[in-house]
Amino acid sequence: MPAKGKVSIGWQIVFALISPVNLWAFYRIRKLRLYALYVIVPSVVVSFIVIAGVFYEMNNPQKGFDDDGNRYPEPTLPPYMTPIEPQVGKFNTGPYMILNIIASVGLTILSVYLVVKWSRQWNEQFPQ
Repeated sequence: MPAKGKVSIGWQIVFALISPVNLWAFYRIRKLRLYALYVIVPSVVVSFIVIAGVFYEMNNPQKGFDDDGNRYPEPTLPPYMTPIEPQVGKFNTGPYMILNIIASVGLTILSVYLVVKWSRQWNEQFPQ
């Protein structure tokens, strides 16, 4: 239920930082739809980009290259021998993880900014 009076900005900030409760914090000040548009939708988009990138890297690993990008020969073994370590491709998921961290921190900062701004606007509606 939306708040019937002023809201505590300090508590609103705490609520905005806790994942399931942040929806309630914005619902209290009647800004849940805007919060979904500004924060939740970009978060879902970034998540899909990261997941697609990781799946792409898993299905298309950089096999047969050393750290400098030079091709190295695959070891040949007799049919009765198996390698001690399996030949696993290198997954370069670093850029996707960096994108995920930057987006998460940025969207958290944005949600705190929005809850402070909108809570102040909500509190101005009520007389002192």
